[in-house]
Amino acid sequence: MRDFTFSPPNRGALWSMLALTKTQLAEICNLTTRHWTSQGYITTSGRNPERYNGDAVDLCILIKQGLSNGVPLRRSVRMAREYVANELAQQPVMSVIEPPALVDIREKLRGAESSIAMVLEVVSALVPRDALDEPVKEGLSLVQAS
Repeated sequence: MRDFTFSPPNRGALWSMLALTKTQLAEICNLTTRHWTSQGYITTSGRNPERYNGDAVDLCILIKQGLSNGVPLRRSVRMAREYVANELAQQPVMSVIEPPALVDIREKLRGAESSIAMVLEVVSALVPRDALDEPVKEGLSLVQAS
C-alpha cells in the first residue's frame, strides 16, 4: 500500500455552498431568525435569496453568544461581524492553494469560457447589428493562457 495523507476539506467552499432554509438555520442555531433577517442582521445566500449559507450560521451563533452574555442585540451584531471580519483577514490567501487545485480551477474556468463563447455566438447572430449602440465584442478572455 502506498503512503497516503489526507488533504483538509475546503471548509470555506463547503460553507458557502450550504443552502439552509430559515427553519433549518433556526434549528441549527437554536433561535428564531425572522426578526434578525428582517432587520438585516443576517442575510440570505447570494446564490439563493430564500436560503442561508454557513456565514449566516456563524453570525447567528456569535450573535447568540453575545446575547447570552448580556450584550444588547445591535452591539452583539456589530461584535459578531467584526469577529468574522478578523477571522477572514487571517485566512490564507489564494497563493497557498495547492497546484493540483489550481489546475482544476483553471480547467473549469476554460470550460466555462468555452460555454460562454458559444452562447455569445448564438446570441450575437440573433441581434441585428444596426440595433446596437456599440460594436459587438468578439470572443471572451476570462483566463490567460499559461
